[in-house]
Amino acid sequence: MKEKFIVLLSSAVILSALGFMFAASPKNEPLRIGYVNSSTILNQLPGAKAAQVKLDALMKAWSDTVDQMSRDYQTKVDSYTKQSAMMTDQAKQQAQQEINNLQQQILAYRQQKVGQGGELDQTREELLKPIRDKVYGVIARVAKEQKMQFVLDKNDQAAVILYADPDYDLTYKVLDILTRQGTK
Repeated sequence: MKEKFIVLLSSAVILSALGFMFAASPKNEPLRIGYVNSSTILNQLPGAKAAQVKLDALMKAWSDTVDQMSRDYQTKVDSYTKQSAMMTDQAKQQAQQEINNLQQQILAYRQQKVGQGGELDQTREELLKPIRDKVYGVIARVAKEQKMQFVLDKNDQAAVILYADPDYDLTYKVLDILTRQGTK
C-alpha cells in the first residue's frame, strides 16, 4: 500500500513537472506524451526470451544447490540433536561450529548468487543491456517520428502514469520496428 502511494505521488509530481515545463515552453505547442509498456516489448522479443530462459536455468541450478546445502545442514542438525547427549563438551562445540559454518555457507552462497549486485544481477545486466539499448533507441526514434516530447513507461511492475490514452501507446510501433529489423 505504501509503495502504491509513493508511485502515485511520484506520478503526480512527474505530470505536474511536465505541465510546468509545457507552460514555460517557448514553442506554444501542445504537449505530446506517449507511453510504452516495456514488459510487453521485452516479453515478445526472442533475444529477451532467450535471456530469460538462461536466467531461469541459472536460478534453477542455484536453487537446487541451496536445497542440497539446506538438506545437508538439516541432516547435520538432526544428527547433532540425536547425539548431543552422548558427546563431550569439545565434540559438542565442534559440531555446533560445523553447523554454524554450514549455515553461514548457505547464506553466503545465496548472497553471492542472488543477493543485490550478485551473479544474477550481473548476468541479467550482461544479457539484457544490449537488448534494452536497442529498444531505447527505437523508442527515441518512434518518439521523434510521432513528435512526442516525452515517452513514459507503463510496465507491469510499476505504473508511473495514472491514465494513458491508448492513442498514444507506442508499444506496438516500437515492437513492429524491432520485429522488422530482426532484433533478437
